[in-house]
Amino acid sequence: MSEKIEGRWQVDDNEHVTFQKIIDCPGLGKEELYKRALNFFAAESGNSISVIQERDTFNGIIIAKGVFKKVRSLNTILRNSSVDTLYLIKTEVRDGRTRITVSLTRYDESVRGNDPPDIHYLYFISKQYPFNTTDHYKDLYGEAYRVSQSRALEMISAVEKALLADAIPSGKDSW
Repeated sequence: MSEKIEGRWQVDDNEHVTFQKIIDCPGLGKEELYKRALNFFAAESGNSISVIQERDTFNGIIIAKGVFKKVRSLNTILRNSSVDTLYLIKTEVRDGRTRITVSLTRYDESVRGNDPPDIHYLYFISKQYPFNTTDHYKDLYGEAYRVSQSRALEMISAVEKALLADAIPSGKDSW
């Protein structure tokens, strides 16, 4: 699997797996792009983005955090595991351009054995398979990464669409 993802990601200084795209937005000013990005986050807040962490109007930066729920589940006789992916999304706007960065930060693995309660484990994504090829749970984390990567790229596309077309994402309408 590591051959399939080679070059499609990078690990930043915080050990987060990042995906980034720079979008040309001809004819759109910084203020308008910032407003469109903010509208996107507001529309998505009930879906996958839980909290806006930073709003810097002067520098054109919005940072939000979210969770991709149940990117992988594994059910065996002895244990059931469900993996969520925690992420950050950052938009940086200038006149006519926007940089979108999605950083996959950690897996939140919820494990249930024979007795409740569930036990939660947080793992850096960059320390699990496919980045760590000696990981014992290749099937679990390989699939979790594949789904997380796909959702991150979908998120970037949704932000791009909202910036360029001023569309409300996910078909949500407050009317």
